[in-house]
Amino acid sequence: MGTAVAQVLADNEYLVKIWNWEGDLEPLKQIEKFAENKKYLPGFKLSKNIKPCYKIAEAVENAKIIFFVVPSGVMEHTISFAARSIPAKAILVDVSKGVEPNSLCLLTEVIKKHVDAGLKKNIVTISGPAIARQIMERKFTAMNIASKNNLAMQEVIKAVQNSYVKLIPTNDVIGVEIGGSFKNVYAIAMGMCDSLGYALNTKAVLIVKALDEIANLTSAMGGKRHTAYELAGLGDLIGTSLCDESRNRTFGEYLGKGLKPGVALKRVGQTVEGVSAVHCLKRLGEKYKINLPFANMVYDCVQLGNVKTKLNKYLDTKIT
Repeated sequence: MGTAVAQVLADNEYLVKIWNWEGDLEPLKQIEKFAENKKYLPGFKLSKNIKPCYKIAEAVENAKIIFFVVPSGVMEHTISFAARSIPAKAILVDVSKGVEPNSLCLLTEVIKKHVDAGLKKNIVTISGPAIARQIMERKFTAMNIASKNNLAMQEVIKAVQNSYVKLIPTNDVIGVEIGGSFKNVYAIAMGMCDSLGYALNTKAVLIVKALDEIANLTSAMGGKRHTAYELAGLGDLIGTSLCDESRNRTFGEYLGKGLKPGVALKRVGQTVEGVSAVHCLKRLGEKYKINLPFANMVYDCVQLGNVKTKLNKYLDTKIT
């Protein structure tokens, strides 16, 4: 997704510096040599406006807008390391979609914790149905963008929007973050359904139940319930749940075929955000005293397998 975001910005004639963590330099070397991210997004020629950087300090130097597109579990490390080099007036954009697994903080709060006081007001989040390959194919994509700072939000809209990407603004940062964080959990369940041959009728029921749980948690955490039914909620859930390219849906499909969770993760071969997210979702439900039977069922499947029995029991006893 980081590469796709870079290409959108490059299409809009911006110079884009792209960085990847030091433990995985191969994509940067490929972009530098072939103008292509062969490892994570093969088959797409990238703009000459995209410049790989091997040090994060170099990547953020003089940047006006910085997009964070890293797994949620490494956001704390990334922002704490980058913070010392971020320019004083930069706008910081969370595209990572997740919750910090130790503190259960939204990623916008994680960013805020580590940056200078003057930057805390410049944080923006983007979330919605956005499959990286489809963005690279210039397929029409719309997402929610949220911030308490309208000027910062408008600057990001100006930088990102074009003929194939649209950003719909809202001030509900919590709702946008929650929807983007936890749709991955329920997408795992949709993959389980696919492997077991469940019909669209059944998946439609489960999507409704997923949205209800997302909306309940959003409301409990101080967000707006209706945001769950916008692009960052319903839109992202549908996009992730029904797309063959979705890592979370694919992981669920492997679980449904009887693979043990660890084996399924290795088979996917990339970060499956829903695995970390379902642990966070279960703990948030307990913290806010919210009943989340669908999420708890997915948690049990991710932990222990035996998908068919658990899914059938949920359908038999929890759909009322």
